[in-house]
Amino acid sequence: MHQPLVSIVTVVYNGAAHVEQSIKSVLEQTYTNIEYIIVDGASTDGTLDIIKKYESKIHTFISEKDTGIYNAMNKGLKLAKGDVIAILNADDYYYPETIQLVVNQFEKSKVDVVYGNMTKLRELNGQEYLKEVQPDITLMEKTMPIFHPATFIKKAVYDKMGGFNESYQLSADYDFIYRVYQAEFQFDYLPKSLAVFRIGGASNINCNSYKEGYQILKSHNSPYAGEMKRLITKCQFKNFLRTIVTFWITLFGLKSWNERRLAKKWG
Repeated sequence: MHQPLVSIVTVVYNGAAHVEQSIKSVLEQTYTNIEYIIVDGASTDGTLDIIKKYESKIHTFISEKDTGIYNAMNKGLKLAKGDVIAILNADDYYYPETIQLVVNQFEKSKVDVVYGNMTKLRELNGQEYLKEVQPDITLMEKTMPIFHPATFIKKAVYDKMGGFNESYQLSADYDFIYRVYQAEFQFDYLPKSLAVFRIGGASNINCNSYKEGYQILKSHNSPYAGEMKRLITKCQFKNFLRTIVTFWITLFGLKSWNERRLAKKWG
């Protein structure tokens, strides 16, 4: 693996707002032996026009309807020929040296999975705020312990384990990583931020992710399944409170005040 081929799969559906930044972050990598695959879900918002601007530099591009994000990811995995595979969603982007750092880590450690830190990005009052977060793989039996955009996996792992379980609509990446972990593939932590993950505003958390997390933990006989089940109710209550707070913020015209409050928290 001196100069391994790295396959990067971007899945997108109506992602015109940020997909160009994601594409450029792949094309502008300092490491050049990259196969770039884009799987579009038949976008209607101008995404295809943006992708076509870079089509000559994209190795494989398909646009067709899918049954969900993990169905699209599985399509990309089947097309990937690289020794190492990464999945980068259309809202996220890499740092210029990300792939080179990852390849160096694979060379040094001879492992099956390399994972690193991730930077969360939030836009408030027209300004971007960044916060770097670290993974904790010791939490594998409790919750998704590493960050999918900052995780790189050898193709041989996918060949043995298969792709994502499409019965999960929100948490199939956790199920897959858990299966890889239980199969005793070797993980190695790279203490660098490898990807930027864009988060939304004050929208509610989808509590179905906790429901799927509970099913995943049950299927893997995790002793923490009951703990995850309790989080479903907690999530629903938090969303109820968010709805009430959002209503009053809107009613009294406090959006700018709330964004300043959040900016102070993120600053």
